[in-house]
Amino acid sequence: MHESILLEGDLFKGQETIWVLGAKGRIGRSITRKLTDGSRRIVTTDHASVDIKNLEDILVFTERNLPTVIINCAGMSSATACEENPDEAFRVNALGAKNLAIAANHYGARLIHISTDDVFNGKDDTPVNELVEPKPITIYGKSKHQGEKFIQEFSQKYFIVRSSWVYDLRTIAKIEQGLKNHSLTITRNQIASPTSRELLADFILGLVDSYDYGIYHFVTQGSTDRKGFIAEIAKLLNLEDHYEKSDFHHQTSLHPKYALMDPFMLRMKDYKSLPTWQEDLKNYLENYYLAGRSNQ
Repeated sequence: MHESILLEGDLFKGQETIWVLGAKGRIGRSITRKLTDGSRRIVTTDHASVDIKNLEDILVFTERNLPTVIINCAGMSSATACEENPDEAFRVNALGAKNLAIAANHYGARLIHISTDDVFNGKDDTPVNELVEPKPITIYGKSKHQGEKFIQEFSQKYFIVRSSWVYDLRTIAKIEQGLKNHSLTITRNQIASPTSRELLADFILGLVDSYDYGIYHFVTQGSTDRKGFIAEIAKLLNLEDHYEKSDFHHQTSLHPKYALMDPFMLRMKDYKSLPTWQEDLKNYLENYYLAGRSNQ
């Protein structure tokens, strides 16, 4: 059962405690669910319980709970909202990351921070690896990049994980409904490697017991555009006739046009072979989306 109140830190000295911020978000929910095996103490928070923008709140919570690992899934992820309120975007995505880095460094915790392909400008026509200097062009990308820089400056034991086109049950459900209604809205000419939240969460959990710090790109193999992603879902859900009859409405996007990332560091470390985006999607649909529906 998750802790929901602040407790005195000396009660937890020597005990492995994992603090998940943004526990109600897309990635946070999956990570929290996978951690509930009883072998570790899990502390979960969201923006209503701990303000990531307030250093004093972060330090007090860290002192009272003494986490050994901090997993930061919190963030302002709407590119449109970031453009409309840049100050808030930098408070959450940059200052918030800095506050966690300071707390993690002071109390000796390892920090796992979730970032994004939006730190790159999307203008290169080849996949970018971890050695390429980010050049963000949106407020969202700039605020996330500044958060990365703060983490590298103010903490020593950190992982920065960048991924792209992370989808979950709601993503698939929305596409399925759009197919059945024969009407979908997509972004034209965006290319990336769709990655399920479960695959990403499993990788992040693997870092909990790791000391191989640094920046990692974690994405599936291969690439597609939005329409190709929908076509594969239609095939796997036996909705190909609906796909053929569907009208596709195009919209503009603030996200990078070419969002392909190269998991160079994982390849250098002989990390296990990553699945193709089609394999990952098939597994996700069979074991999470359709399985969940059959259990209802």
